[in-house]
Amino acid sequence: MKRIFTLTAALALSACSSYQVPESPSFAADSNWAVMPMTNNSSTPLAAEKAEQILNAQLYAKGINAKMYPASITHDLKSILDNSAKQQQAQAWLATQPVDFVITGSVEEWHYKSGLDGEPAVGITLEVKSAKSGTTYWRATGTRGGWGRESVSGTGHIVIDELLDGLNIAPAQQ
Repeated sequence: MKRIFTLTAALALSACSSYQVPESPSFAADSNWAVMPMTNNSSTPLAAEKAEQILNAQLYAKGINAKMYPASITHDLKSILDNSAKQQQAQAWLATQPVDFVITGSVEEWHYKSGLDGEPAVGITLEVKSAKSGTTYWRATGTRGGWGRESVSGTGHIVIDELLDGLNIAPAQQ
């Protein structure tokens, strides 16, 4: 009976998340990295910007000191809803930077589910590309539904951390 309960609990908990995280090539931690704008495919305004800030902090924790693209100075509704102007500004900035790799992606889900508990739900895709050629070296995706008292940002931290665990970072050479 105890084994059945344990198996049932394990299956219930594993149904809350899904990750496809392949191993990456080895990246040198002392390479120049930039976090570029993520695409917001969720119904939550500014979800991509929130995920980018978490991503930058998680990269730093893993030994990568990435530069963030400069924030847009316009905050009107059109610029929030239309991602193309921000992408163009970030690409123009990137062309002036000595960057080896960019990390970007998309936010598919970033909200609280409806219902009594209102659990958070987050879905994110990340990819690492060459800054010069645009060649994609690594891509991973993950989703997670949190528990009733968990925050969306906390769930986002967990998803991004799980995804970044697939990056092979070689220590900086001294």
